[in-house]
Amino acid sequence: MRRPGWAAWCLTMVVAAVASQAAVAAAEARPDAQEPPAPKQAREASNPGAPGQAPAAKPDISSLYKQPGDEPPRDFVPLHASTVEDRQQAEATQLYAAARACEDRGSYQEAVALLQQAQKLDPDSLAVLRRLARIYVGALGKPELALEYGKKVLETDPEDSDTLARMVDFYARKNDAASTTALEGLLKSTLANPKLPAGSPSRLLLHNELGKLYALRLNQVDKAAKEFGEVVKGLDEKAANRLSPVDLARILTNEPATAYLGFGTVLLAANQVDLATRAFERGLVYDEENPQIPLLLAETLLKQDKGAQALALVDRYIKRQPQALEAYDLLAKVLTALKRQDEITPRLEEAARRDSKNVPLQYVLADRYRETGQVEKADALYRTLLKSAPTPQTYRALAASLLKRRKMADLLKVMCEAITRPNGLDAVAAQLQAVAADDSLAVEMLDEGLKQLQAKPPTLPQRPVLLILGIVANPDRGSEKSGRLERLVKLQRYVTEQNPSPQGYKDLAETLHRLDRNAEAAATFAQMQEKYPAEKNGRSLGQLAEYQRYAGQLDAALETARSAVKSEPNDLEVQSVLADILGESGKVDEAVDILRKVVKSDGDNPKFLFALGAILTKFGRNEEAIGVFQDLLKRFSANDTIVRICHSNLSIIYVNQGDYARGEAELEVLYQKSPDDPGVNNDLGYLYADQGKNLEKAESMIRKAVQEEPDNSAYLDSLGWVLFKRGKAGEALDPLTRAVELQKAKEKSGASPPDATIREHLGDVYLRLNQVDKAREVWADAETIAAKAVPPDRRLPEIRKKIQSLKQLGSTPKASSDHTP
Repeated sequence: MRRPGWAAWCLTMVVAAVASQAAVAAAEARPDAQEPPAPKQAREASNPGAPGQAPAAKPDISSLYKQPGDEPPRDFVPLHASTVEDRQQAEATQLYAAARACEDRGSYQEAVALLQQAQKLDPDSLAVLRRLARIYVGALGKPELALEYGKKVLETDPEDSDTLARMVDFYARKNDAASTTALEGLLKSTLANPKLPAGSPSRLLLHNELGKLYALRLNQVDKAAKEFGEVVKGLDEKAANRLSPVDLARILTNEPATAYLGFGTVLLAANQVDLATRAFERGLVYDEENPQIPLLLAETLLKQDKGAQALALVDRYIKRQPQALEAYDLLAKVLTALKRQDEITPRLEEAARRDSKNVPLQYVLADRYRETGQVEKADALYRTLLKSAPTPQTYRALAASLLKRRKMADLLKVMCEAITRPNGLDAVAAQLQAVAADDSLAVEMLDEGLKQLQAKPPTLPQRPVLLILGIVANPDRGSEKSGRLERLVKLQRYVTEQNPSPQGYKDLAETLHRLDRNAEAAATFAQMQEKYPAEKNGRSLGQLAEYQRYAGQLDAALETARSAVKSEPNDLEVQSVLADILGESGKVDEAVDILRKVVKSDGDNPKFLFALGAILTKFGRNEEAIGVFQDLLKRFSANDTIVRICHSNLSIIYVNQGDYARGEAELEVLYQKSPDDPGVNNDLGYLYADQGKNLEKAESMIRKAVQEEPDNSAYLDSLGWVLFKRGKAGEALDPLTRAVELQKAKEKSGASPPDATIREHLGDVYLRLNQVDKAREVWADAETIAAKAVPPDRRLPEIRKKIQSLKQLGSTPKASSDHTP
């Protein structure tokens, strides 16, 4: 409790102090006032600068604030004097705070400048490095700099999960080969960082990201399983307890059961059944109703010879009356493994009795009847299913069941019926696309459809079946094109016979052209024009001329093209076709004149300028061609595609003139702009290899191109050639052999003109490997192509010299037997 009079005493002291200050202020305000003489001690204290005098002491005002009994205050003296490093850190902190303020105002460049100053003062500051990384990746949009600072953060603190997540997201958005490689390196180096503790929860994040990378982008199942195995084990250990909720969500997402399902699926594919079992069991803890986990867990248990446990899981799952076929298939598989096959049919009948509207189950039962020889029961059940009044969902279920069992005849019938009903096409669209995406299924359905269409009478309605087969026969799908195209020809012939139309003939001619049956294509197109005279216009005649040219009927093609131009003299596309055929016929002057007129009429269309430049280059009119491509560069400088094509063509011209330096310079311009472009890497790498220079770099560049397009014949030829130049003839043989095979396929389809150079390269490799007969054969093929070219290939004399040199060698000695001593 305060003593009486304390408040009064304080108030008196404050009033006295205020009065004193007011008096001093009033005295200072009267310059004419004279101060009373001060005592000697006071005068000496007021003049500290005088020689031999001590400085004036500071007035003691503590009595104004202290309480009775308090000790007088003392000056603050730090326990430890601040070092240079302390002052630098303090200044760096001030700069960091100022930078954050700049960020709040949107002054990002100023913020970066302040942060860079702070980094110089405190290079190990994680806060500064993080801010720089975030500004560069976000506001300033400079991802390369963001990556640089992000890597520094992880080098200093490998447990920084937020920075790791940002870098992973950045690489994932790019989704190219280079980013994938860079991300793999980052994750591995961070895991190997000695600063990352052995039991750190961040290790789980790193293993999880590596697992996703291997599973989803690199398709390396064993490596993915190894990483996911570490995650599954780690989540069961204490390290997982130290994961923040955010980090745990990065691993398990918002659906932990689905995450564990993914782990288990990869582990099962890698045959790591123990860990797969653990993953599926953890997933069931999160979601007992998941439709996939119980079945996969049962299959995994079956692999561990735990059939009884697997059967219990399947039984429990079937009691839910699932629509999925896999459950019933797995039931049969488990019972078979337990040698209880006689229970399969009764169990299926009981399940079907309990769930009579489950269409997939009814179909499984029907299939079971058929498999066990109960054909009458099977057919009766099939007829019941097909004659019922199904909903779109029923059609979908039936289609899925039939597709799974590859029953193309029944599936086609169901699809034909489905698409005539409301929403029916949508119901079976997934199954239709699945058939179209699988070559063997597509061919099987096409054969079945053609058979039923050509039956007397047809067993399927024409319009729906033609729609379905037209989708399935789409030649842009699948890898085996010729099989589908042959069947598509039969289908299109049937259509033109039953319902002839100009478009039907055009479609048939185009398919024949795709099959390299160009003479038939030309005949079909001509037949269409004869049958429908109104179709005999300039564009149509121009198309016929193209087919005739592909068929090697140059005289007929030239006559048809002249008729096309006569029919429509103002159609620039038709005139361009005529110029192309004239050039192929060796009538270069007339072709160039036509193209110059076309360019004059439509100078803004780069297509015609490219055609002019190409024909000038082909016939060695190099200076004129250079002028055309340089003009294109000036007029379309903002179009990256045109710029790239122009520089590439200029490079070819300069190399043809023997000026390799200028040829390289044109490609190096492109390489500086697009160092990852496969075409640029191939062209420049090939040019280096052809001169025998920069061979190691050339091989690296060409391999980058081949990695992007492994079936590109030009890139494979370049790879074989650079390996040959490096003295690796044995390694060069495979890519060059593949290049020739791919080139022949393109030549056959009309997608590319014959190429003598690739064959010449292969012959060179054969000779280096002392396979003289093969070299002779390949060079002879190259000579034929080079001689037929218009104008003749400039390599023709060199190829002939090589062949002549082989003739001088005489016949090649052969071994007396196939045995190698």
